[in-house]
Amino acid sequence: MSGLFGTLNIGKSGMFAQQGAINTTSHNIANATTEGYSRQRVELQTTRPYCKPSMNSIAGPGQVGTGVQIVAINRVRDSFLDYQTRVELGVQGQFVSRDKFLSQIENILNEPTDVGISKLFGKFFDAWHDLGLNPQTSNAKSVVMQQASALADELNHTFNELLKLKENAQMEIQQTVFEINSILNQINQLNQEIVQVKVAGQQPNDLMDRRDLLLDKLSSKFGIEIDKENFEGINLTTSNHAKDYQGNTSPLGGTPPQIEGSDGKLHDVNLVQRIDPENVYRFSYIKDITPKGEPKPGESVEYEVTYYVNGDTKSENNKRTITVKMNEEEFKRLDECRVLWTDKDGNIVKINDNNSVGEDANKIIGTIDSGSCDFKNLKLFEPPSGELRGQMSVQQDIDKYQEQLNKLAKALAFAVNATHSQKDTFNVEDNEKGLNFFINGKDPSNETEITAENITINPEIKNNPMKIITGVTENSGEGDGKRALAIAQLRNIFMSIQDIKDDTTRKEFLGEFFKENEEYGYDGEFLKTLQKDTKGMTMDNYFNDIIGGLGVDEAEAQRMVKNQATLLAGFQQSRDSVSGVSLDEEFANLVQFNHCYQANAKIISTVDQLLDVVINGLKK
Repeated sequence: MSGLFGTLNIGKSGMFAQQGAINTTSHNIANATTEGYSRQRVELQTTRPYCKPSMNSIAGPGQVGTGVQIVAINRVRDSFLDYQTRVELGVQGQFVSRDKFLSQIENILNEPTDVGISKLFGKFFDAWHDLGLNPQTSNAKSVVMQQASALADELNHTFNELLKLKENAQMEIQQTVFEINSILNQINQLNQEIVQVKVAGQQPNDLMDRRDLLLDKLSSKFGIEIDKENFEGINLTTSNHAKDYQGNTSPLGGTPPQIEGSDGKLHDVNLVQRIDPENVYRFSYIKDITPKGEPKPGESVEYEVTYYVNGDTKSENNKRTITVKMNEEEFKRLDECRVLWTDKDGNIVKINDNNSVGEDANKIIGTIDSGSCDFKNLKLFEPPSGELRGQMSVQQDIDKYQEQLNKLAKALAFAVNATHSQKDTFNVEDNEKGLNFFINGKDPSNETEITAENITINPEIKNNPMKIITGVTENSGEGDGKRALAIAQLRNIFMSIQDIKDDTTRKEFLGEFFKENEEYGYDGEFLKTLQKDTKGMTMDNYFNDIIGGLGVDEAEAQRMVKNQATLLAGFQQSRDSVSGVSLDEEFANLVQFNHCYQANAKIISTVDQLLDVVINGLKK
């Protein structure tokens, strides 16, 4: 038997164990409202019993217990719930960003209202119809000029507002990149502290909670992948798949660059890693992309690309410039992404080919800190989910709506100019039949590059509305308004607006559909009017399609935000049921541990009395 001193030690171990349990319960209660905290639990285990079986063991009924000890203080956490939550946080971040910007696009287009583009189109053609019925009145011509000016101004304003919104999206990308790098640095530091504590034989519960909270925040910025290492360390990189939230192939792939390992195989580079934590990769933000020459369709041009290391634009010391050779499509891709992979020193990662899906396409072949390179050697960061994906995809949407507005403005200018000037080309040599009504405000001699940004009324007409031609010919009399009526009818003419390109000319747009119309004649002469193109649509329908497409995109974003909020609320509830602190449960534990502590104290008190009898009582 172990004797009274053995019993004393058992009581002492019990008091110490219950004291540790009370301390842990107190820690749980203190952090009940701390974000990211996981409740902790004391793991108790019996100490080694007395005595170990051997040939010299004392005969007895069996091994005698020697007390209790704390073997670990663990946090209660479900790693699978963490994984599910982080995947859905990425999807939520993507659609929160999209919803934010798409709602602003809706406000800019301002449809349907009495002051939107659609209404102004109607007023514009109504003014031409009224002029056709009253061609002799100067007031009717002034109204046409005013309505045309209002329509052109609104197209200009809408385009410029979309341009400002795109700049705002790029500013948010810069801020997101800066935050991502900051979070990565914090995670990397915590990762090393956790490993050091674990190697020392202790459990870094609170440090791991802080790291997990940062991982949650990071996963809302972009899709992440985590590989668990020894001593609770992790390696972290981007999602190495190119799938969107629906499982479809995404135009933006998050595949990280790769390096050749000691085994001769290619491995994804890490943003955080347990071994060699200083040799990690980061992201930089592209501030400006400026062409060195005149960009031409289908040809590659050199661009001066200015980027800021880690997205920190506050210091000019972080500013770096390189020259990149790229074509129009590559420029558009870089403009919409604006985030580059760099090493820890801010040097751009150079890979084999970012346009290829070959086995070694993402292999790092060096770095770029200055000089020049081809676009294919840049490693863009194009995540499949997260806030960054939403901000990048919104730029694509803005570009799409600007392009559609440009097509609409160009179709309007071509159709009205052709009917008003009676020419299917821009160069009007015979001014007797009329002037071009709309021109390129930035370059009046270049009608081909008319856009929603620069469309305006011909100054000659704006300064003198009487130059508006309403009749079949100038000799057809003041009461002839057939040319004005022909322009008014353009609102109902089907045109191939969707097929217009940046370099489409008036002649190419009109094609075989601009020809003499016997309904608009005078003294043997007939007006040329635009005929119906069965493959096209009216200008009003085309614009309504733009608004409809925007409505569908915004409705999807709102639906996904709502769905993700519901889904994440369920995951958070499951997380709370596993890792959250229940004050009722902690109070119950506190009562239990308190009673156990008091009971162990009573044992020590009893042994003390017995020892007093043994030591002092035997003297009598």
